[in-house]
Amino acid sequence: MNRALIAHGLSAESFTLLSEGVLVDLEASKAFLKLSKRAARAGFDMRIASAFRSYDRQTRIINEKWLGQRVVLNDQGDSLNRNMLTDAQWLEAILRFSALPGTSRHHWGTDLDIWDAAAVDPDYTLSLTGAEYGPGGVFEEMTQWLDARIVEDDAEGFFKPYDRDRGGVAPEPWHISYRPVAGRYLTLLSLELLTPLWTGLPDTKGEAHEPLAMLSVLSPIGEDVMQRYVIIDRR
Repeated sequence: MNRALIAHGLSAESFTLLSEGVLVDLEASKAFLKLSKRAARAGFDMRIASAFRSYDRQTRIINEKWLGQRVVLNDQGDSLNRNMLTDAQWLEAILRFSALPGTSRHHWGTDLDIWDAAAVDPDYTLSLTGAEYGPGGVFEEMTQWLDARIVEDDAEGFFKPYDRDRGGVAPEPWHISYRPVAGRYLTLLSLELLTPLWTGLPDTKGEAHEPLAMLSVLSPIGEDVMQRYVIIDRR
Protein backbone atom coordinates (compact mmCIF):
# COMPACT_ATOMS: atom_id res chain seq x y z
CA MET A 1 0.00 0.00 0.00
CA ASN A 2 1.42 3.37 -1.07
CA ARG A 3 0.38 5.80 1.66
CA ALA A 4 1.74 8.83 -0.21
CA LEU A 5 -0.56 8.12 -3.16
CA ILE A 6 -3.54 7.69 -0.83
CA ALA A 7 -2.67 10.89 1.05
CA HIS A 8 -2.90 12.90 -2.16
CA GLY A 9 -6.03 11.23 -3.54
CA LEU A 10 -4.24 9.17 -6.17
CA SER A 11 -5.18 5.73 -4.84
CA ALA A 12 -8.03 4.03 -2.99
CA GLU A 13 -6.46 0.58 -3.02
CA SER A 14 -7.02 -0.16 0.67
CA PHE A 15 -10.59 1.16 0.95
CA THR A 16 -13.81 -0.78 1.34
CA LEU A 17 -17.23 -0.14 -0.22
CA LEU A 18 -19.43 0.68 2.77
CA SER A 19 -22.52 1.40 0.66
CA GLU A 20 -23.25 2.31 -2.95
CA GLY A 21 -20.71 4.89 -4.06
CA VAL A 22 -19.22 5.24 -0.56
CA LEU A 23 -15.56 4.17 -0.33
CA VAL A 24 -14.07 4.30 3.17
CA ASP A 25 -10.81 3.29 4.83
CA LEU A 26 -11.32 -0.18 6.31
CA GLU A 27 -10.47 0.80 9.88
CA ALA A 28 -12.60 3.95 9.65
CA SER A 29 -15.53 1.97 8.25
CA LYS A 30 -15.55 -0.35 11.26
CA ALA A 31 -15.48 2.62 13.61
CA PHE A 32 -18.31 4.34 11.72
CA LEU A 33 -20.51 1.25 11.93
CA LYS A 34 -20.03 1.25 15.70
CA LEU A 35 -20.83 4.95 15.89
CA SER A 36 -23.91 4.65 13.70
CA LYS A 37 -25.26 1.80 15.83
CA ARG A 38 -24.90 3.95 18.93
CA ALA A 39 -26.61 6.80 17.09
CA ALA A 40 -29.47 4.47 16.16
CA ARG A 41 -29.99 3.60 19.81
CA ALA A 42 -30.29 7.34 20.47
CA GLY A 43 -32.94 7.68 17.74
CA PHE A 44 -30.83 8.83 14.79
CA ASP A 45 -30.29 7.27 11.37
CA MET A 46 -26.74 8.44 10.73
CA ARG A 47 -25.82 8.11 7.06
CA ILE A 48 -22.90 9.12 4.86
CA ALA A 49 -23.45 11.73 2.16
CA SER A 50 -19.84 11.76 0.96
CA ALA A 51 -16.65 9.86 1.76
CA PHE A 52 -13.64 9.21 -0.51
CA ARG A 53 -13.11 11.74 -3.26
CA SER A 54 -10.29 11.26 -5.77
CA TYR A 55 -7.68 13.79 -6.85
CA ASP A 56 -9.23 14.02 -10.32
CA ARG A 57 -12.74 14.57 -9.00
CA GLN A 58 -11.50 17.29 -6.67
CA THR A 59 -9.69 18.92 -9.59
CA ARG A 60 -12.91 19.01 -11.62
CA ILE A 61 -14.78 20.61 -8.72
CA ILE A 62 -12.12 23.27 -8.17
CA ASN A 63 -11.67 24.08 -11.87
CA GLU A 64 -15.42 24.33 -12.48
CA LYS A 65 -15.75 26.73 -9.58
CA TRP A 66 -12.82 28.81 -10.78
CA LEU A 67 -14.26 29.04 -14.30
CA GLY A 68 -17.74 29.93 -13.02
CA GLN A 69 -19.26 26.63 -14.15
CA ARG A 70 -20.21 25.65 -10.60
CA VAL A 71 -21.79 27.84 -7.91
CA VAL A 72 -19.50 29.38 -5.28
CA LEU A 73 -21.20 30.34 -2.01
CA ASN A 74 -20.30 32.73 0.77
CA ASP A 75 -20.58 31.90 4.48
CA GLN A 76 -24.26 32.85 4.46
CA GLY A 77 -25.03 30.40 1.66
CA ASP A 78 -25.51 33.08 -1.01
CA SER A 79 -24.09 32.72 -4.53
CA LEU A 80 -21.11 34.94 -5.30
CA ASN A 81 -20.64 36.94 -8.50
CA ARG A 82 -17.26 36.18 -10.11
CA ASN A 83 -17.14 39.61 -11.74
CA MET A 84 -17.33 41.37 -8.38
CA LEU A 85 -14.17 39.76 -6.98
CA THR A 86 -10.47 39.83 -7.78
CA ASP A 87 -8.71 36.57 -8.68
CA ALA A 88 -7.27 36.34 -5.16
CA GLN A 89 -10.67 36.95 -3.56
CA TRP A 90 -12.30 34.37 -5.83
CA LEU A 91 -9.70 31.76 -4.91
CA GLU A 92 -10.20 32.49 -1.22
CA ALA A 93 -13.97 32.14 -1.58
CA ILE A 94 -13.54 28.76 -3.28
CA LEU A 95 -11.11 27.47 -0.66
CA ARG A 96 -13.51 28.32 2.16
CA PHE A 97 -15.54 25.24 1.23
CA SER A 98 -13.49 23.27 -1.31
CA ALA A 99 -9.96 21.93 -0.85
CA LEU A 100 -7.33 22.01 -3.55
CA PRO A 101 -6.78 18.60 -5.16
CA GLY A 102 -4.24 16.61 -3.22
CA THR A 103 -5.04 18.41 0.05
CA SER A 104 -8.62 17.28 0.69
CA ARG A 105 -9.18 15.14 3.78
CA HIS A 106 -11.75 13.26 1.69
CA HIS A 107 -8.84 11.71 -0.22
CA TRP A 108 -7.98 9.55 2.78
CA GLY A 109 -11.17 7.52 3.18
CA THR A 110 -11.22 8.64 6.81
CA ASP A 111 -13.43 11.70 6.45
CA LEU A 112 -17.18 11.56 6.08
CA ASP A 113 -20.01 14.02 5.54
CA ILE A 114 -22.93 12.75 7.62
CA TRP A 115 -26.64 13.45 8.02
CA ASP A 116 -29.66 12.07 9.87
CA ALA A 117 -32.15 10.31 7.59
CA ALA A 118 -34.59 9.93 10.50
CA ALA A 119 -34.98 13.71 10.76
CA VAL A 120 -36.26 14.35 7.22
CA ASP A 121 -38.66 12.99 4.62
CA PRO A 122 -37.36 10.42 2.10
CA ASP A 123 -37.45 13.01 -0.70
CA TYR A 124 -35.45 15.60 1.26
CA THR A 125 -32.69 17.30 -0.72
CA LEU A 126 -29.53 17.46 1.36
CA SER A 127 -27.62 20.75 1.12
CA LEU A 128 -24.83 20.35 3.71
CA THR A 129 -25.21 23.88 5.07
CA GLY A 130 -24.71 25.27 8.54
CA ALA A 131 -28.42 26.06 8.77
CA GLU A 132 -29.29 22.36 8.59
CA TYR A 133 -27.00 21.44 11.47
CA GLY A 134 -27.26 24.55 13.66
CA PRO A 135 -29.98 25.81 16.05
CA GLY A 136 -33.40 25.02 14.63
CA GLY A 137 -31.94 22.96 11.80
CA VAL A 138 -33.24 19.54 10.83
CA PHE A 139 -30.03 17.84 11.99
CA GLU A 140 -29.53 19.90 15.16
CA GLU A 141 -30.35 17.05 17.55
CA MET A 142 -27.94 14.59 15.95
CA THR A 143 -25.27 17.30 15.87
CA GLN A 144 -25.68 18.00 19.58
CA TRP A 145 -25.61 14.29 20.41
CA LEU A 146 -22.44 13.69 18.39
CA ASP A 147 -20.69 16.83 19.61
CA ALA A 148 -21.25 15.71 23.20
CA ARG A 149 -19.62 12.36 22.39
CA ILE A 150 -16.67 14.08 20.71
CA VAL A 151 -16.08 16.38 23.68
CA GLU A 152 -15.85 13.30 25.89
CA ASP A 153 -13.54 11.57 23.37
CA ASP A 154 -16.24 8.92 23.10
CA ALA A 155 -17.07 9.00 19.38
CA GLU A 156 -15.24 5.83 18.28
CA GLY A 157 -12.19 7.86 17.24
CA PHE A 158 -14.05 10.49 15.20
CA PHE A 159 -13.72 14.24 15.61
CA LYS A 160 -14.63 17.36 13.63
CA PRO A 161 -11.61 18.99 11.97
CA TYR A 162 -13.68 21.98 10.87
CA ASP A 163 -15.58 22.54 14.10
CA ARG A 164 -14.98 26.30 14.06
CA ASP A 165 -13.57 29.05 11.87
CA ARG A 166 -9.80 29.27 12.17
CA GLY A 167 -9.41 31.85 9.43
CA GLY A 168 -9.27 29.46 6.50
CA VAL A 169 -11.77 26.66 5.93
CA ALA A 170 -15.34 27.49 6.92
CA PRO A 171 -16.94 25.46 9.74
CA GLU A 172 -18.42 22.15 8.53
CA PRO A 173 -20.55 20.60 11.28
CA TRP A 174 -21.38 17.66 8.99
CA HIS A 175 -17.73 16.66 8.47
CA ILE A 176 -16.23 14.00 10.75
CA SER A 177 -12.76 12.47 10.59
CA TYR A 178 -11.35 9.21 11.95
CA ARG A 179 -8.33 10.53 13.80
CA PRO A 180 -6.28 7.30 14.26
CA VAL A 181 -5.80 6.95 10.49
CA ALA A 182 -6.25 10.53 9.28
CA GLY A 183 -3.31 11.68 11.36
CA ARG A 184 -0.99 9.36 9.44
CA TYR A 185 -1.95 10.88 6.09
CA LEU A 186 -1.83 14.49 7.24
CA THR A 187 1.92 14.23 7.83
CA LEU A 188 2.47 13.05 4.24
CA LEU A 189 1.02 16.10 2.50
CA SER A 190 3.72 17.79 0.47
CA LEU A 191 3.64 21.00 -1.57
CA GLU A 192 6.77 19.74 -3.34
CA LEU A 193 4.84 16.69 -4.57
CA LEU A 194 1.65 18.62 -5.32
CA THR A 195 3.08 21.43 -7.43
CA PRO A 196 4.02 19.20 -10.42
CA LEU A 197 0.60 17.53 -10.25
CA TRP A 198 -1.14 20.90 -10.34
CA THR A 199 0.75 21.74 -13.55
CA GLY A 200 -0.48 18.52 -15.17
CA LEU A 201 2.72 16.49 -14.98
CA PRO A 202 2.37 12.71 -14.44
CA ASP A 203 2.28 11.30 -10.92
CA THR A 204 4.61 8.55 -9.67
CA LYS A 205 2.42 5.97 -11.44
CA GLY A 206 2.95 7.76 -14.74
CA GLU A 207 -0.64 9.03 -14.91
CA ALA A 208 -1.25 12.62 -16.02
CA HIS A 209 -3.93 14.82 -14.47
CA GLU A 210 -5.88 17.91 -15.49
CA PRO A 211 -3.92 21.07 -14.60
CA LEU A 212 -5.36 23.59 -12.16
CA ALA A 213 -7.05 26.46 -13.96
CA MET A 214 -5.93 28.99 -11.35
CA LEU A 215 -2.29 27.88 -11.15
CA SER A 216 -0.87 31.32 -11.99
CA VAL A 217 -2.75 32.80 -9.02
CA LEU A 218 -1.99 29.92 -6.68
CA SER A 219 1.73 29.41 -7.30
CA PRO A 220 3.03 32.57 -5.56
CA ILE A 221 0.93 31.89 -2.44
CA GLY A 222 1.15 28.10 -2.25
CA GLU A 223 2.85 28.02 1.15
CA ASP A 224 0.30 30.41 2.65
CA VAL A 225 -2.56 28.35 1.25
CA MET A 226 -1.14 25.19 2.83
CA GLN A 227 -0.92 26.97 6.19
CA ARG A 228 -4.41 28.47 6.08
CA TYR A 229 -6.48 25.80 4.39
CA VAL A 230 -4.88 22.46 5.20
CA ILE A 231 -6.14 21.87 8.71
CA ILE A 232 -3.74 20.62 11.36
CA ASP A 233 -5.00 17.65 13.38
CA ARG A 234 -5.96 19.63 16.48
CA ARG A 235 -6.77 17.83 19.71
